[in-house]
Amino acid sequence: YPDAQAAINGQMENPLLETALKPLWACWRLLANARDKRGPLELNLPEKRITLDEQGRVTGVAVREQLEAHRLVEDFMIAANVAAAKALEAKKSSLIYRAHEPPSREQLVALKEYLKTFEIDFALGQVVKPETFNAILEKIVDEEVRPQVMEAVLRSQTQAYYGPNNVGHFGLSLGSYAHFTSPIRRYADLIVHRALVSSYGLEMPKPKLKDVEPTTGLTEAAIMKLAATAEAISRTERRAMEAERETTDRYIAAYLSAQVGQIIQARITGVQNFGFFATVEGVGGDGLVPVSTLGKDYFHYDQASQTLVGEKTRQEYRPGMRLELRLAEANPISGSLRFELPEGGSYSPDRFKHKGKPRSGKYDAGKRGRPGNIRHQGKKR
Repeated sequence: YPDAQAAINGQMENPLLETALKPLWACWRLLANARDKRGPLELNLPEKRITLDEQGRVTGVAVREQLEAHRLVEDFMIAANVAAAKALEAKKSSLIYRAHEPPSREQLVALKEYLKTFEIDFALGQVVKPETFNAILEKIVDEEVRPQVMEAVLRSQTQAYYGPNNVGHFGLSLGSYAHFTSPIRRYADLIVHRALVSSYGLEMPKPKLKDVEPTTGLTEAAIMKLAATAEAISRTERRAMEAERETTDRYIAAYLSAQVGQIIQARITGVQNFGFFATVEGVGGDGLVPVSTLGKDYFHYDQASQTLVGEKTRQEYRPGMRLELRLAEANPISGSLRFELPEGGSYSPDRFKHKGKPRSGKYDAGKRGRPGNIRHQGKKR
């Protein structure tokens, strides 16, 4: 509740202050201390909040506010998920875990090469833990550099998934973790609930209320299919996440369509040898600036630093860089955006007469990949 902290600070009266709020926050402080000791991956990934009017038209796009109360709920949910997993392990029960494996060596090598461009050392021989990445981020004080390094760390992580075998959760720095707190919208949680019902003898007959299902346990047939079930729900989760992203992109494109032709403040989110992607500051939505629109200079792509460098002008475009761009296109149907330089850089055939080759990288005009979600934040954890 928004007024909870005010009540605790004695700024207002609340009948639940002594009986509920103070004990709740005191307990959370213990959970927060335990979280800090185990050192989970700390990535500040703001979520977008889209507001609509009664006709369904987008009226605004803003960053969703993150309150301390949100972290309180998140930490209690994590504690419940851990408790459910350990309770089933104590009964030697089958269950579906939420698994997140450590980054692969290939991912870490790529991250090392990228961090080297910022003169940040990253030893490959060390035992990599979430706090290893946290320590890197804590060293960065430059507000322009920090977001791009954070995005690079996120890209280095593996995709979380569901599985019947316990491999731990690297991002949360937990040995046993199973989704338990959202049975309405996740089938994995329902599997865990049914396993708890079976393991602890909590079966109940069908209640007298109409349309209410009886409390049933996990059947032998369901246990035999756990691996296939985990694979299926992992696949549908990824599809749902992609659908959510595409929906958000369409809403943002619809919101920005009224600003086509205007100069906007943007930040580069990714660079390839065919151009760079940028997002509108404070709003979001990725759009491409094709390298063919950057003027007559020939741009080399440095894969290690993910930077485009002009051969004659030495102009650089790198992730995290803030700049002004003209919004050239915003398509609400596809959710795509396209930007161009304010001075109107245009296609020049001369640019392609250059015989030299970029220092690294191959042309790939496919859709820019998005990193898998590994962080417990709201509905994606």
